Amino acid sequence: MAARAVDEITSRAAEVSQTSGSTSTTNLTRKKEKSSAKAGTSKHQKSTATKRTREKSATDQDENEQKVSTLKSSSITEENVKHKVKRVKTDDLVVHTTIKSEDSINLSFLEQKKLVGAHVSIAGGLHNAVAEALAIGAKSFGLFLRSQRQWASKPLEDKAAELFKEACVQANFSPHSILPHGIYLMNCGSPDEETLSKSRSTLVDELQRCEKLGLCLYNFHPGSTCGKITAEESINKIAESINLAHKKTKYVITVLENMSCQGNTIGGKFEELRDIIDRVQDKSRVGVCLDTCHAFAAGYDIASEKGFTKTMDEFDTIIGLKYLRGVHLNDSKGEIGCHLDRHENIGKGKIGVEAFRRVMRDPRFNGIPMILETPCPSEDTYKKEIKQLYAMIK
Repeated sequence: MAARAVDEITSRAAEVSQTSGSTSTTNLTRKKEKSSAKAGTSKHQKSTATKRTREKSATDQDENEQKVSTLKSSSITEENVKHKVKRVKTDDLVVHTTIKSEDSINLSFLEQKKLVGAHVSIAGGLHNAVAEALAIGAKSFGLFLRSQRQWASKPLEDKAAELFKEACVQANFSPHSILPHGIYLMNCGSPDEETLSKSRSTLVDELQRCEKLGLCLYNFHPGSTCGKITAEESINKIAESINLAHKKTKYVITVLENMSCQGNTIGGKFEELRDIIDRVQDKSRVGVCLDTCHAFAAGYDIASEKGFTKTMDEFDTIIGLKYLRGVHLNDSKGEIGCHLDRHENIGKGKIGVEAFRRVMRDPRFNGIPMILETPCPSEDTYKKEIKQLYAMIK
């Protein structure tokens, strides 16, 4: 499955010609008799490209610090926030890379297309989440849109929404790189009518908040049977909740998170996520966020190379890769199949470093938010883990 995805990316990349300074894109179709004459030049170009990639990597943090400084300056304040904020334009994926062979793609291309970030705080205002994301070197981020501990929440003020959108524009965060997380109280598959009603109202409210903030993705936990109804009944309620919310909103994609099979939760099995999607009327507005810890705890062996390949094949066959909209990058404190939702720092749990190296080098995860939700004992934990993950590509 991975080889086929790489072949498809390589095929597309071979059709695009990239010219940047003295660096030229290697032409895979040039004739063999010319390869010897140009070998020296090609080697020099490869060396130059590598040097530039390293120079770019070395200056990333400086650029982020400058952006953080800008966001904290008077240009992002309640007094002078712009009334109209230009939406970030998300260009179609265009492959610009140097192809070294028909079986491999340039690693710098993978690094550019991986959007690694972390779940950040909204303390002091939603716009502060943007500054925090920049400070840790993130290229994507997750956040709550309001307090996750209570049902009631005051409406999102226009000024707060404008502050957030302006911060995203200045920091160059595309709406597709931001993955908000739903509150934990929601259970859109609940057998209890009061809980179900509150959950559905909350789902609509949070999708409307996304639209007001200019965001296009929204991630949430599907729900639980609470041990009182069948899984199929709960799945029907979840899908109905999504359909109702879609009718009251315009465009935000509802992103279902896979679960760990803990207790009576729905979504631990790929088949359950498929069954929800099958019942959603507007398929263009539904997707899946793959949580690595949850998948492992549910019994999917992503720790081994063979198991990872099998898991991704099953995901594609059962759900479909076109529905993959995000990733939660978490190691697991528990063993495979433990059904425990216990996140661990990258490389320190039972999943291990090599599994995350495979994820970082897999082009199927390009261009979607990859959010860390690992334990954060110190302020620089996420910053270190983001660097660690990008280093795995090289």
